[in-house]
Amino acid sequence: MVYVEDGGFVMPGQEICVAEEYLPGLNVRNTKDNIIVSMKTGFVKYNREKRTVNVHPVKIVENLNLGDKILALVREVQEKIAVVEILAVNMKPIKHRRVAVILPPVKAKQDISECIGVGDLVIAEIVTLFSGVIGLSIWKNDLGSVIAICSRCGSPLKRKDRILVCFKCGSKEKRKLAYYDPAVLDRWILSKSPTG
Repeated sequence: MVYVEDGGFVMPGQEICVAEEYLPGLNVRNTKDNIIVSMKTGFVKYNREKRTVNVHPVKIVENLNLGDKILALVREVQEKIAVVEILAVNMKPIKHRRVAVILPPVKAKQDISECIGVGDLVIAEIVTLFSGVIGLSIWKNDLGSVIAICSRCGSPLKRKDRILVCFKCGSKEKRKLAYYDPAVLDRWILSKSPTG
């Protein structure tokens, strides 16, 4: 028995057909009652030759893995965490931007607002993926702010001796800076956005 016709729209958990008629393909699974259900929001596609059923997802979201390096824009800074928007993963721009959280250092009792600021571009590493929350770290030498923005006027900060100075308003600020090769940063920033 077919519950959803070819090309029909389904949500996760929605029954598609009985397992006697079609084998499960991509983005579907077989329940203990021998009913094939969708695992994604998308459109049903039957392959009558192979006798399989698939669901083509509406939105393909890039997979993120522990240890991936990401380029992110800092959106909000609180005392213990910072909220960022992921722009690229492993030097490749992502199609669907995701929100993540920069976690505090494990041992130090440091205020994150002393390490990064709103508007900064940071390179971070994915350290946790739990219940849809992406946890990031900037606490290795090659991680941290790569472009720091003045919290007072919004201009880029420049390094002068051991501090960052805004040459527009004179503000002096601290950041946890990433030690990186400028050519690597160019690859992160100048890589072309995906089409679509």
